[in-house]
Amino acid sequence: MTNNNRAINLIFTRRVLNDLLVNGTSEVFNYVVQRYVNDPQDKTHGQIFSEIYHSLGEDNRNEYYYMNTLLNKLLVGIHSVHTTTALSQLHIGQHIADFVMLNGEGKVYEIKSDLDNFDRLHDQIQDYFSAFSKVSVLASIHEYDRVQKLLKDFGDMGEAVGIYVLSEDDTIFSKSRSKEPQQYNEYLSHTNMFKILRKKEYENIILDHFGEIPDVKPVFHFKACLKKFEEIPILEAQNYLVQELKKRNKITRVMFNDIPTELRSVVYFSQMYRKLPQLQELLQTNYAEEK
Repeated sequence: MTNNNRAINLIFTRRVLNDLLVNGTSEVFNYVVQRYVNDPQDKTHGQIFSEIYHSLGEDNRNEYYYMNTLLNKLLVGIHSVHTTTALSQLHIGQHIADFVMLNGEGKVYEIKSDLDNFDRLHDQIQDYFSAFSKVSVLASIHEYDRVQKLLKDFGDMGEAVGIYVLSEDDTIFSKSRSKEPQQYNEYLSHTNMFKILRKKEYENIILDHFGEIPDVKPVFHFKACLKKFEEIPILEAQNYLVQELKKRNKITRVMFNDIPTELRSVVYFSQMYRKLPQLQELLQTNYAEEK
């Protein structure tokens, strides 16, 4: 397989999986399969996904590949899905965090694959530190020295940032090539934390901390709740944030283990594990029978 087409990067998305499950076909999936997969008529959807994923790992490790590897390492190898929640594409300030892990604390991972640039790294990290106290950069092993140099230029903030590298054999948390993140609270912001939360989530916090929710007209509700949230000491407010975000994505270990390794990230983050029986049936179906 030659995977030099950007369409391959769109394969591991909620849209493609949903199209296959609901409509029985996906324009993007069919395009990639017909162009890059040999003898697809003799393969199941699961075999095709696996073949494309392993091809990405060989010579085109995109953001999905990094994120999926990180998810598998953290929720299978280090932590547990029972005590740890991961979120992706979380809006923080003016930026979107690639990967946020939540257990006793919140940790942000900014992914820089070989296909990304580092132009916005300073502002991204500064925004992430407005909600969470630990931030790390995950990059390829070839970019380790570059990341170190960039972070050094960011002063105290950069010194607090952790560095992890995805090696050629897909290891991440090697002690010899990692720098653990340090707690950094200089930029913590009630406003940025509050704006991450959904209405029900910030109401839970206000009710838990103050015993009541502001009794104001709906048009003033958001501002009144934000004002109360700002009265909570900043680290306590952050803890409330982490506890509410942990509720967003709950999955059992059995369900998580039943998801094929290469699809875990897209299935977990899009919560398509709620359709796991249908997904498993799709993956066992021959491609020629469904297109």
